[in-house]
Amino acid sequence: MKTMYEINWHYKDSEQTQFSHCTVTPITIVREGILPGCTGVSITANDSNGRTFQGSSRDYFETEAAAWDSVRQGLAETIEANEDLVKFLKEENHRMFSFLITLPDMEKSE
Repeated sequence: MKTMYEINWHYKDSEQTQFSHCTVTPITIVREGILPGCTGVSITANDSNGRTFQGSSRDYFETEAAAWDSVRQGLAETIEANEDLVKFLKEENHRMFSFLITLPDMEKSE
């Protein structure tokens, strides 16, 4: 049987908006091929908890090192995107605040 590796993303909340950490776990491939009536290759595998599932081998990694490399790349890309978003939001807040302070105080005008 062949072993591949999956990435498990863990979050602090059920909405999966607060990242916690990642783990990489082995899966055991018990079948790989094209099922009757299908056109693409799929796998049947057992995860580290013994659960059996079907999927695509494209979603898993040949080595644990390759899985961790994917984690590093994904985290780096997300961090960069988040930094760009933070920069944009700071600039947007500055534009809004700059306009806000020009508004007349209606209580003093009356």
